[in-house]
Amino acid sequence: MTDGSRKFYITSEAEKLEVLASLELSGSVRTLDRLLRSSYAVLATSTSEEVRAKYARWLEVARTGLAIEAEWGEGALLDLNDPIFVDMRARGEMNPVRIGNAEAYAAAHPGREFSSPSLL
Repeated sequence: MTDGSRKFYITSEAEKLEVLASLELSGSVRTLDRLLRSSYAVLATSTSEEVRAKYARWLEVARTGLAIEAEWGEGALLDLNDPIFVDMRARGEMNPVRIGNAEAYAAAHPGREFSSPSLL
Protein backbone atom coordinates (compact mmCIF):
# COMPACT_ATOMS: atom_id res chain seq x y z
CA MET A 1 0.00 0.00 0.00
CA THR A 2 1.31 3.43 -0.83
CA ASP A 3 0.84 6.63 1.07
CA GLY A 4 -0.31 8.45 -2.06
CA SER A 5 2.71 10.71 -2.18
CA ARG A 6 4.51 11.37 -5.41
CA LYS A 7 8.22 11.25 -5.99
CA PHE A 8 9.78 14.06 -7.95
CA TYR A 9 13.15 13.82 -9.56
CA ILE A 10 15.22 16.81 -10.44
CA THR A 11 17.05 16.23 -13.69
CA SER A 12 20.01 18.49 -14.33
CA GLU A 13 20.46 20.33 -17.60
CA ALA A 14 23.46 18.11 -18.38
CA GLU A 15 21.39 14.96 -17.77
CA LYS A 16 18.65 16.25 -20.05
CA LEU A 17 21.19 16.90 -22.80
CA GLU A 18 22.50 13.33 -22.41
CA VAL A 19 18.99 11.90 -22.69
CA LEU A 20 18.19 13.95 -25.79
CA ALA A 21 21.48 13.00 -27.47
CA SER A 22 20.77 9.34 -26.74
CA LEU A 23 17.26 9.59 -28.18
CA GLU A 24 18.60 11.23 -31.32
CA LEU A 25 21.21 8.52 -31.84
CA SER A 26 18.70 5.73 -31.28
CA GLY A 27 16.21 7.29 -33.70
CA SER A 28 13.49 7.68 -31.08
CA VAL A 29 12.02 10.79 -32.67
CA ARG A 30 8.60 10.51 -31.05
CA THR A 31 10.06 10.41 -27.56
CA LEU A 32 12.52 13.16 -28.50
CA ASP A 33 9.65 15.34 -29.70
CA ARG A 34 7.49 14.61 -26.66
CA LEU A 35 10.25 15.49 -24.17
CA LEU A 36 11.24 18.64 -26.04
CA ARG A 37 7.67 19.88 -25.93
CA SER A 38 7.00 18.95 -22.30
CA SER A 39 9.36 18.52 -19.37
CA TYR A 40 12.51 19.42 -21.34
CA ALA A 41 11.06 22.61 -22.86
CA VAL A 42 12.81 24.51 -20.07
CA LEU A 43 16.01 24.08 -22.10
CA ALA A 44 14.69 26.67 -24.57
CA THR A 45 15.17 29.33 -21.90
CA SER A 46 18.51 28.10 -20.57
CA THR A 47 21.07 30.71 -19.58
CA SER A 48 23.51 28.87 -21.84
CA GLU A 49 23.45 29.90 -25.49
CA GLU A 50 24.93 26.50 -26.39
CA VAL A 51 22.07 24.67 -24.66
CA ARG A 52 19.47 26.85 -26.38
CA ALA A 53 21.12 26.13 -29.73
CA LYS A 54 21.11 22.37 -29.06
CA TYR A 55 17.45 22.56 -28.06
CA ALA A 56 16.56 24.39 -31.29
CA ARG A 57 18.50 21.86 -33.37
CA TRP A 58 16.78 18.94 -31.63
CA LEU A 59 13.40 20.52 -32.35
CA GLU A 60 14.37 20.53 -36.04
CA VAL A 61 15.66 16.94 -35.82
CA ALA A 62 12.35 15.88 -34.25
CA ARG A 63 10.31 17.77 -36.85
CA THR A 64 12.27 16.26 -39.73
CA GLY A 65 12.21 12.80 -38.16
CA LEU A 66 8.46 12.91 -37.63
CA ALA A 67 8.02 13.90 -41.28
CA ILE A 68 10.08 10.87 -42.32
CA GLU A 69 8.02 8.64 -40.04
CA ALA A 70 4.83 10.08 -41.52
CA GLU A 71 6.01 8.72 -44.86
CA TRP A 72 7.72 5.48 -43.77
CA GLY A 73 5.67 4.61 -40.68
CA GLU A 74 6.15 4.86 -36.96
CA GLY A 75 9.54 3.66 -35.83
CA ALA A 76 11.16 3.98 -39.26
CA LEU A 77 14.18 5.82 -37.87
CA LEU A 78 14.84 3.47 -34.96
CA ASP A 79 18.35 2.07 -34.82
CA LEU A 80 17.51 -1.57 -34.22
CA ASN A 81 21.15 -2.20 -33.27
CA ASP A 82 20.85 0.13 -30.29
CA PRO A 83 21.34 -2.02 -27.16
CA ILE A 84 17.97 -0.97 -25.73
CA PHE A 85 16.12 -2.12 -28.85
CA VAL A 86 18.19 -5.30 -29.13
CA ASP A 87 17.15 -6.15 -25.56
CA MET A 88 13.50 -5.22 -26.15
CA ARG A 89 13.36 -7.36 -29.30
CA ALA A 90 14.93 -10.31 -27.48
CA ARG A 91 12.18 -10.07 -24.86
CA GLY A 92 9.46 -9.69 -27.51
CA GLU A 93 8.58 -6.20 -26.28
CA MET A 94 8.86 -4.29 -29.56
CA ASN A 95 5.95 -3.66 -31.86
CA PRO A 96 6.53 -5.76 -35.00
CA VAL A 97 5.14 -2.98 -37.20
CA ARG A 98 7.75 -0.54 -35.87
CA ILE A 99 10.46 -3.15 -36.44
CA GLY A 100 9.29 -3.67 -40.02
CA ASN A 101 9.21 0.07 -40.66
CA ALA A 102 12.74 0.48 -39.27
CA GLU A 103 14.02 -2.43 -41.36
CA ALA A 104 12.37 -1.08 -44.53
CA TYR A 105 13.77 2.41 -44.01
CA ALA A 106 17.26 1.07 -43.22
CA ALA A 107 17.19 -1.13 -46.35
CA ALA A 108 16.25 1.86 -48.49
CA HIS A 109 18.92 4.06 -46.88
CA PRO A 110 21.99 1.84 -46.42
CA GLY A 111 24.77 3.23 -44.30
CA ARG A 112 22.65 6.01 -42.88
CA GLU A 113 23.07 7.14 -39.32
CA PHE A 114 20.30 8.88 -37.50
CA SER A 115 21.98 12.05 -36.42
CA SER A 116 21.47 15.66 -37.30
CA PRO A 117 24.32 15.89 -39.85
CA SER A 118 22.81 13.05 -41.89
CA LEU A 119 19.16 13.79 -41.18
CA LEU A 120 19.02 17.54 -41.67
